[in-house]
Amino acid sequence: MRRLVAAGLLPGLTAACYTYTPLVAPPEAAFHVSVVLSDYGRLEASRQIGPYAERLEGSVVSTSDSGYLLAVSGVRQLQGNWVKWTGETVSVRRDYVASTYRRELSKPRTAVLAAGVTAAVAAIIVGFDLFGIGNDPIDNGPGGGGGTGES
Repeated sequence: MRRLVAAGLLPGLTAACYTYTPLVAPPEAAFHVSVVLSDYGRLEASRQIGPYAERLEGSVVSTSDSGYLLAVSGVRQLQGNWVKWTGETVSVRRDYVASTYRRELSKPRTAVLAAGVTAAVAAIIVGFDLFGIGNDPIDNGPGGGGGTGES
């Protein structure tokens, strides 16, 4: 059960290590981006990516004057659902885009995550006495005494 919980939390924890910052210039190839579609873009791109797509996430394959070619890793829908994609390429015209964000590693978030994982591992090691660290397994009983008192 613990493994299932850990497997379920891992994607969320690793995602917490990233932030999205607005791009002022067009993205370069290999950038991991999040592209928010305009209302017009959502309507026009619905045949390619579905009618409720709000945001595309993925890596920039190439850029041109007219748009971007993205290897899409997922689509966030208007209802908040996340639809995972496996790198299919989608052409997105620039006039479909309301805003573009670049995914960047957040050093503070990563440090907090690393400290939390380290503390959890240490607590498990001590709690389950994995390396003999923790409670003394030998019970010496009460001290003093010894003998029946007869000589």
